[in-house]
Amino acid sequence: MADDDNRLKELLDGNLSPQEIADDPVLASLAERIYGTDFLDRVGITRGETKRALVEQFSEIEGDDLLIDILPDDDLPLPMPSDMPPNPSNDEFDDLSTGRSIQDRLRMVGGSLGLLAVITNLFYGFGNFLSVCATEVHSTCGESLKLNWVEFHRMDEHIAWSPTGSIGIPDVILTILCIANIIYGLRGRN
Repeated sequence: MADDDNRLKELLDGNLSPQEIADDPVLASLAERIYGTDFLDRVGITRGETKRALVEQFSEIEGDDLLIDILPDDDLPLPMPSDMPPNPSNDEFDDLSTGRSIQDRLRMVGGSLGLLAVITNLFYGFGNFLSVCATEVHSTCGESLKLNWVEFHRMDEHIAWSPTGSIGIPDVILTILCIANIIYGLRGRN
């Protein structure tokens, strides 16, 4: 076996002559697999010779020593389907695969409603829906209809209202948060 290992190492190192490779059918077959048929053609070895020599080498082996396992014929009973264990249940995975989770749906709905509220307040104004504005409180009551998100708790004062169309930092932050919730809801498990 050590001699075969040395021969293989010499083949891989390129230290064997074409004649030495052609004389050993196993080495020729390995050279063909490792280096390809073009290599054999360049060194003057034909594939037919190596295949014939390989077949002849294995046909010289006497007996049943060709690494073929003979299975015992003991008439072993095959398992019946009723003897098999039951299939594992996939019920817990069915709920996830049929659609989005409740949390993902709530994120999408909440983000969509929040985005709708921000856009409505920005361009139409919540002052048209809420009747907390009195002219006695501040003079811009009919003009400033957009609710300022940071001052929503002081709706009876002029500081809570601004003209529609004016964009503030809280409007931008709420818009980004709503869009992020919609995206996270969409990216959830389908």
